Amino acid sequence: MTLASERPEALAEPTRRVGPGWVALYVLANIGMFIPMQAPTTFLMPEQIARIDPAGKVGSYAWVSMMGAISGIVIAPLAGALSDRTTSRFGRRRPWLVVGSLICMAALVCLGVQTTVVGVALGSLVLSASFMVIGAGLSPVVPDLVPAGQRGVVLGWAMVPQAISMVAGGLLIGLVTGFPAQYLLMAALPLLILLFAAAMKDPPLPRRHREPFSLRAFLDGYRISPREHPDFVWAMGSRFIMGLGYGLGTLYMPYFLDDVLHYEQLFRGQSTEDGLLIVIGVNSLATISTVVLSGWLSDRLGKRRMPVFLGGLTMAVAAVPLALSPTWTMTLVAAAIMGLGYGVYLAVDTALVTEVLPASADRGKDMALANLMTSLPYVLVPPIAAAVLGGLGGYRSLFLCSAAMSALGAALVWKVKAVR
Repeated sequence: MTLASERPEALAEPTRRVGPGWVALYVLANIGMFIPMQAPTTFLMPEQIARIDPAGKVGSYAWVSMMGAISGIVIAPLAGALSDRTTSRFGRRRPWLVVGSLICMAALVCLGVQTTVVGVALGSLVLSASFMVIGAGLSPVVPDLVPAGQRGVVLGWAMVPQAISMVAGGLLIGLVTGFPAQYLLMAALPLLILLFAAAMKDPPLPRRHREPFSLRAFLDGYRISPREHPDFVWAMGSRFIMGLGYGLGTLYMPYFLDDVLHYEQLFRGQSTEDGLLIVIGVNSLATISTVVLSGWLSDRLGKRRMPVFLGGLTMAVAAVPLALSPTWTMTLVAAAIMGLGYGVYLAVDTALVTEVLPASADRGKDMALANLMTSLPYVLVPPIAAAVLGGLGGYRSLFLCSAAMSALGAALVWKVKAVR
């Protein structure tokens, strides 16, 4: 083991606060990642699949969503582990940001010209993989460079793009017509990641400090010992259950508006996509109203668990009225309540995770595992949702399942003991 006093800058715990310019560029980089990550899967792929396979759109979309999510199971931890061991003179994280952004742009352009479900699924697979590569460079940047006492507010600002990504993406997509042009517009956004990569400080890792890599070591990285690192394991478990709850409550919203509310009949002259954009807008505004403030308060109070619990519980509460009264008005109310809770949860949960990472030398891999807990549930959400919607109670049962999972995920955060 390397003594702390001998650690290179790349492995040292950060102590110098980052400035507003750095935060602004980091926020732009997150815009460049989250809009292309979320907007196509929300607005473009469902419509694309519905045109290709209108009769089997639910099953086809489930398959496409699973293909995208499955890619992260292997690629995210692998890219994170390799990022931790990168000894390039350009730094550990910068090469992954650059390569991932270029792959992302190419995948988006190719998706725009697909005319089969298989083509969309393969495009989704490559696109998802590109975000895993980008994440290997972007996710560890905060524990690498931001001191623990500043992470709540920094991550609060960084999560604003995630909160507004679908609204901003929907508005951008509305500027042009046709899938090729819409995907091309999305493909321009990762240029913001390249801007951050060019400007960021990224201390190189000396070769003598690089941990050896092997297939066995990589596979062992999936096994985080509950005995040695219980807080990290509980934090990941909480994230996974929360991801199930959020996915069950949101992934099939386009079809809920169409099949249950009959939005186009309810509001003649408006499309289902218009209604979805309104729902997402309400949700995003509510999220923005709490995400930065909750991160700042968490830093000031030195407490992470209570905000995470309250945010998750609020998200659970949001799903109940929608299950009991599936109306357009209740849909907007539920979107607002869920947004308030999601804003509190987003920044503070990520800050909590950065404080329970097992080792500084594995920040990239461990952050990838933690982030995997937010995407891996989407492998399970489509088959669960398909089973529920196909005969186990419909959308009412789906939203009640969402509420139960969110409440359970929120409760699990109290098992994390090393963080207040």
